[in-house]
Amino acid sequence: MKRFLLNIFTIMAALTVLILTGCRTDYTKNAVERARTYALNNLKGLTDNQRNFIRFTQPEIYENIVYPRYVVPLDAGNSGHIEIDDVRRFPVAPQHDLMHSCVVWNPPDLGARVVVAGEGERSMMFWEPYRVIVKHYDPGDTGLRRATSAASAFVRNNMQYLTTAELNRVRFDKPETVYTRLPVDPDGTDPERLTSWEEYQNERDGKSSKNNASAYTQLSLMWPADDPLQCIVVTGFSKSGTFAGWKLRTAELMEVSKLDGARLTREEIDAIPKTIPAKTLVFPAQDDPARNPFDRPGYDRSPEGGTIVLH
Repeated sequence: MKRFLLNIFTIMAALTVLILTGCRTDYTKNAVERARTYALNNLKGLTDNQRNFIRFTQPEIYENIVYPRYVVPLDAGNSGHIEIDDVRRFPVAPQHDLMHSCVVWNPPDLGARVVVAGEGERSMMFWEPYRVIVKHYDPGDTGLRRATSAASAFVRNNMQYLTTAELNRVRFDKPETVYTRLPVDPDGTDPERLTSWEEYQNERDGKSSKNNASAYTQLSLMWPADDPLQCIVVTGFSKSGTFAGWKLRTAELMEVSKLDGARLTREEIDAIPKTIPAKTLVFPAQDDPARNPFDRPGYDRSPEGGTIVLH
């Protein structure tokens, strides 16, 4: 009797697994088919070979988050909300994030990509297309992107005395890139503010600005301030002569005249040896941290190091 019941239980468990597996929906596959149909119905001017490429090949999917999905925590009796002591510990549901997802084909002899844009959950459940375009993707300057992101986060977290308009300008606007000679040492110190003892210690430890000046290139990112005579300047150094490997050192609300006086001339910039890395296509997901309850994409994290210069 026990063996019979065990066999019945095994059969029922196997049937349950088969049913659950069979009922699972591949939302990505369904979304791709909708995108395929949308592209073929709305794109004109493609050759038969290009249309067949869209019809029969697997596309790429580019995506970026539009709105993260949060879970409202309740107590065991569902009678009230649980107090959360840290925003980073607020429960999340990444699988339900609202995503801007593009289904992309690169047909032969077109010189561009066919992009079907739509929105839905991260699993592509409820994904619906709303536009198809033929787009040429220009390679991105990954060094400048990372430098701008690090500088923007540092300013927003540490220069709270700026106005809301200035902080938003740093957050959303592209900065001007400037080759400079501001009085900042590559190790983060200001040579003009060092005492004789501090200068001696730096020389003893091999940190003298004289030793480092030839190895590093100083590059700054500048956003205009509300006062037209001032600007927000974030300064750093790199060994490549470009923003590849750029390390942030100082941030300052600076007089425009001071920045203009520290700009390198065109001849000086051309004389700097530059190691230019190969540019590649960059998609938002490559720069975003993985979503989990302790590492949220919207939570600003300043880079290590860096100094705020106050007057």
